[in-house]
Amino acid sequence: MTIYRYIYHRFVRDIAYCVVALLMASTAIQAQTYGLQFVGHEDIQDSRTSLNLTPDQPLCLKGNVEVSFDLTLVPNYQTYFGYIFRIIQDDKQNLDLLYDQKSRSFKLIIGGRLAQSVIQIDSVTLFNKWNHFTINWDLNQRSLLVSVNNKVIIKDHVTFNESGCFKLFFGSNEFGQFKSKDLPPMNIKDIVVTENGRRTHDWPLQGVNGITTKDEVDGQIATVKNPVWIKSLHTEWKKADQLTLKGYANVAFDPITETVYVTGSEKLYQYAVSTHQASAHPHKNPPQNLLRGSQAIYNPFTGRLYSYFVDQKSVYSCNPATSDWTVETITPNAVKVTEYWHANKFISPFDSSLYILGGYGQLRYKNSILRYHFASRTWDTLSSSKNVYTPRYLAALGTTSSIDTAYMIGGYGSLTGEQMLNPKNSYDLLEYLVRKNTFRKVYELTVPKTDFAFANSLMIDAKSKQYYGLIFPNQQFKAQLQLIRGSLTTPSYEVLGTPIPYSFHDIHSYADLYYCPVSQKLIAVTLYQNEETNTTDVKLYSISFPPNALNVQAHQEEPATLPYWWFPVAILAVGGAVFLYTRRNRQLVGKQPELEPTPFQQQPLLVDNLTQPALLITPEIPTSRSDLPMKLALTSSIFFFGNFQVLDHSGNDITKSFTPLLKELFLLLSLNSLGKQRGVATEKLNEILWPDKSGREASNNRSVNITKLRNLLEKVEFCSLSKDSGYWKIEFNFNQQLYVDYERYTAIINDKTVLTKQAIIELGELTKRGPFLQNTEYYWLDDFKADISNKIINTFLKYANTLTISEEPELLIQITNYIFDYDPVNEDAIILKCKALSLMGKHTLAKNTFERFIRDYKAIYGEEYEQSFSAIID
Repeated sequence: MTIYRYIYHRFVRDIAYCVVALLMASTAIQAQTYGLQFVGHEDIQDSRTSLNLTPDQPLCLKGNVEVSFDLTLVPNYQTYFGYIFRIIQDDKQNLDLLYDQKSRSFKLIIGGRLAQSVIQIDSVTLFNKWNHFTINWDLNQRSLLVSVNNKVIIKDHVTFNESGCFKLFFGSNEFGQFKSKDLPPMNIKDIVVTENGRRTHDWPLQGVNGITTKDEVDGQIATVKNPVWIKSLHTEWKKADQLTLKGYANVAFDPITETVYVTGSEKLYQYAVSTHQASAHPHKNPPQNLLRGSQAIYNPFTGRLYSYFVDQKSVYSCNPATSDWTVETITPNAVKVTEYWHANKFISPFDSSLYILGGYGQLRYKNSILRYHFASRTWDTLSSSKNVYTPRYLAALGTTSSIDTAYMIGGYGSLTGEQMLNPKNSYDLLEYLVRKNTFRKVYELTVPKTDFAFANSLMIDAKSKQYYGLIFPNQQFKAQLQLIRGSLTTPSYEVLGTPIPYSFHDIHSYADLYYCPVSQKLIAVTLYQNEETNTTDVKLYSISFPPNALNVQAHQEEPATLPYWWFPVAILAVGGAVFLYTRRNRQLVGKQPELEPTPFQQQPLLVDNLTQPALLITPEIPTSRSDLPMKLALTSSIFFFGNFQVLDHSGNDITKSFTPLLKELFLLLSLNSLGKQRGVATEKLNEILWPDKSGREASNNRSVNITKLRNLLEKVEFCSLSKDSGYWKIEFNFNQQLYVDYERYTAIINDKTVLTKQAIIELGELTKRGPFLQNTEYYWLDDFKADISNKIINTFLKYANTLTISEEPELLIQITNYIFDYDPVNEDAIILKCKALSLMGKHTLAKNTFERFIRDYKAIYGEEYEQSFSAIID
């Protein structure tokens, strides 16, 4: 039984539901995140982060000394190189840990030499979990042990004196001859120093702001330059971007590439969450249905953006890569303003349709269910359970990952739909079964002191039976959006994160919430239409996931924000619960070994005719696209780029079921089967996999493992083992629900037609998942890897050379970044990137990029790069 459940059953059982909402902290307790994030190479030297643990005086130690800390690298950056820490004895001897991007390993430097071993951590663990490092040295014996996640990796010796005084730096530092500005983007927490088994210093790095942090053992102060406190990232919404578009605008989100799309009357605005890059491109064949109240949605099963206006039954679709719009269907009439303001919507894979629920217009609230079928381009209306699903707008809706169930909560409306007949806020949670077209009322929240409505979308976590949504007081103009996390089974919720400013003027305003599974962020978007200027103000906000819960004190300090979230009885109840929790479980909660997994990390996947996609995906899921019928929901997937991964027909990750031998057997057969290859001869299999076995022993081993592999492939479905003319191979049925990223790669590479922008972007999305079969090493695999790397680089360069830098500098920069993933010192790519950055006016960034390149070039080749910066941009 969890701590929360214990508290709940013992203390909260008889408290009103509004108090339970404040006590829904089990997930928040587990998800509390803290630490220090270090800014690395992506910013200029003066803005990089340094942590000096000994600013005033060194640590004088003797005997057996140990330094431990937790580390994770920050994803979605280009350069990962530099110092994790530097430990310096008596201003002379150094012990350094750095990360080397080229070898994807941590290296220990002892004085002037490298340690005998390196530290390698798989990318999933390195980027998504806290990794516990322990550096132990015995000054008497001059021995050194380095452990990662409680496993000894390095055994060596040090030349430290038997006693001495040490300076400790993390990240960059400016100390004498040891100064350095090289560091990877990383997170650090829980730095502990022990001497002869006794904890002498402890910096947990639990700050929210400031440039100092305190040692919890003896109060020694450490200083920080350019800090990014992780706790603040999970507590405070940060404004990511803002802009003003001409005319009415609507917004949509692609969860695969994590791109926000805002469609204005003249331009399509795009914001890439992972890279923080924004762009706006003029429409080609602009849609004619951007009337007041139109909405937009991104369809992951077609890879297209759709704008629709319900009243005219008009639908336009767009290829976001080209901003080129196409008319899907339209029934012209005189209606220019919708009767379906703030309607909810979702796309169902089982019937390839867009569902539109509720809305408001012409003094009436709706409880209709409209459906648009993408394949036939037809509209129809479904009957609904009117006694359960009452007319409303300003509700929130979200679906489970399989999209067989939708949840709708709250809203504003009336039982009859008439605005004049007692309209009010609703607080019921409804469950909608898509295939059965039936509603069920799950529960109803206790009516709060101050009424609130919801932003348009809910983020549903069916596994933990929770939802995330944005609420706001819909009777105020100067309102605030507030993130909450609620239960799908009991009428309770809790407040998360700081409020977001929101100007609510009914049909002139719109707000939505999106989840970014790779970047681990929530994105809030607000739109406000100014009729006087005929423009729409757009603002984007982000908060790191999982968000932290607000404490009770925060509510007391800001009663005007949402006064219904606190009152004396709740304070007393919470105080008692927190007291018990603190007393019994301080050590348990205070020492979380790693980041908690997000509630969206094990969701089944869906795929369409253009992408291997899911509405909610893990960092291990790529963004490449396959040519499958739109109506099919992909549940079987095999990934070769990045870390090898296999998902069965239910979307479950079965990679661990592949033992080392089964994995090699599968890869050997797959790579020699795809692309119309004939497979592997029995003799070749025996030679590679069982070279030390006799003929009979090899045959027995082969038979056993072939049987095991067949059983695994039955779980995957749509691929099977066969033996034709003495050659073993794997048959892939790509007409069924199967996605293989290597197949998409070969289709693009082997396409003899002229390369298109769409193909290049798709190739980039495929390959950015990581190098081909990352962290997988077999002697027979080297030729495959080299050939694939060369073809990828050549394909990108071939297309880049067809572009005019001044016309598409952003695309060129994106292409060069893809190239650097495979060749960090590619000379053609650095010339193109620096020229593109310079033409965009980003001269400092261009110069910093070039300086980083020449450092990497010298580190790899041992010589200076011959060309100067001015020469390559001229």
